[in-house]
Amino acid sequence: REVMALFEEVSGENLADVDPNATFLELGFDSLFLGRIVQHIRNRFGVTVTFRQLLNAIPSAAALAEHIAREVPAPAAPPPALSTPALPAPALAAATLPASAASSIEGVMRDQLAAMQSLMRDQLVALERLGQTGSVATAVPTPIAPAAAVPAAATPRAPESAASDTSPEPPSRFDAFKITSGPKADVTPAQQAHIDALIAQTVARTGGSKGRTAAHRAVLADPRVAAGFRTEWKEMVYPITCVRAKGSRLWDIDGNEYIDLLNGFGQTAFGHSPDFVVDAVNAQLADGFAIGPQTDLAGQVAELFCEMTGNARVTFCNTGSEAVMAAMRVARTVTGRDMIVVFDGAYHGQFDEVLVKSARRSTRSLPVAAGIPNGSVANMTVLEYGAPASLAWIREHAAELAAVIVEPVQSRHPGLVPRAFLAELREITAASGSALVFDEVVTGFRVHPGGMQAVFDIRADLATYGKVAGGGMPVGILAGTTRFMDALDGGTWNYGDDSFPHVAPTFFAGTFVRHPL
Repeated sequence: REVMALFEEVSGENLADVDPNATFLELGFDSLFLGRIVQHIRNRFGVTVTFRQLLNAIPSAAALAEHIAREVPAPAAPPPALSTPALPAPALAAATLPASAASSIEGVMRDQLAAMQSLMRDQLVALERLGQTGSVATAVPTPIAPAAAVPAAATPRAPESAASDTSPEPPSRFDAFKITSGPKADVTPAQQAHIDALIAQTVARTGGSKGRTAAHRAVLADPRVAAGFRTEWKEMVYPITCVRAKGSRLWDIDGNEYIDLLNGFGQTAFGHSPDFVVDAVNAQLADGFAIGPQTDLAGQVAELFCEMTGNARVTFCNTGSEAVMAAMRVARTVTGRDMIVVFDGAYHGQFDEVLVKSARRSTRSLPVAAGIPNGSVANMTVLEYGAPASLAWIREHAAELAAVIVEPVQSRHPGLVPRAFLAELREITAASGSALVFDEVVTGFRVHPGGMQAVFDIRADLATYGKVAGGGMPVGILAGTTRFMDALDGGTWNYGDDSFPHVAPTFFAGTFVRHPL
């Protein structure tokens, strides 16, 4: 009954009339579902079964129940009796009831305590928001629930040091995108004269860019057009419109020539439009760029990439953000866990889960922008990079972590090079089975063909790449060990024998993945 109830819970289907001896394939449970159920079986019963076993040796709910009954770990011995204080009246009443009734009341009390905890968390959120608006000036301590009310799989939280932090919030990597509206700030006459002169000089040189921005504002919703807006200098808030790029140089619509210090946000290893890239793209354009069939280039590039970086397997996507998102999904698939650690100061893309920060006066993780539900970051923990306290927290919660994701050297803090920290992090995650993910979108290739993994001599389980690998074309890459990468396609198998994909896969796809250009 417990096995069938688990299948109902995970599938969302009514299985009351299903024959428990029917095979999973007869019931229509596909490989994606069976891959999920493997994790739930491990979490619910403490028994490990493989995707392959569910296809062959344990093909039905009845067979699975028998297998679990044989393999389920023995219950731990009860702790020695302790003298207890007088119990509240409801608990005393429950103690005089039959065991079944007492168990039922105990369950109700657990549910009530859990509901109280949830209510208190919601109240803390409201108080924190009031505190941010100035209505509440002091930090609100997190209540500590009775030990019996804490579920075994309680969500881990970051170290408590942030809870008492009253220092000014440090600059965020997202500050450049803020829009500051409202009345002009008070400035001195000298400051105003400087602003006026700067605006006049800028607009005189780049008037064409300003004109294009104004002409298209009504139809083009582009965050970059308003980035850094302030009323004081709104007349020069617009991006430069580029019409040509070659090597280290850019030319704008007004004919001005620039040196691109940012290398196209990091995507140009050989400068803009290098001849060998332009020639290759022109040749492929002549041959076409069919979407759907496998391009002949995919396998060749995968072999070269693995040879160059030392990774075992590789897959392609369109952006570095997609690569990080795929790494997180793969890590959760293989480990059967949900929680992921990232670090303050790192940047891992623009999807909801990684747009996260730690709350200054609590241990919660919060979205950094509007439109991201709090629930989207509920499985994320943000820690201080390179700090011994972070290692201690990760070690304590390692068995609950699907992955720890790092920018080995953060692009926003290049002076922080914590090799010893990463070496210890490698030891902790290897022991717990958690995935160590190196985000090498910035560091990959630039410091060594093998990235920071080669420089530090620390091999991550998964690594993400983007930008520079495309030579100016959009591309993202996820690479890593077979243990994790096999979750994308089921692992290797051969023609001409009885082999087949032996690992339960997750879902990963994209129309423009492995694009020929």
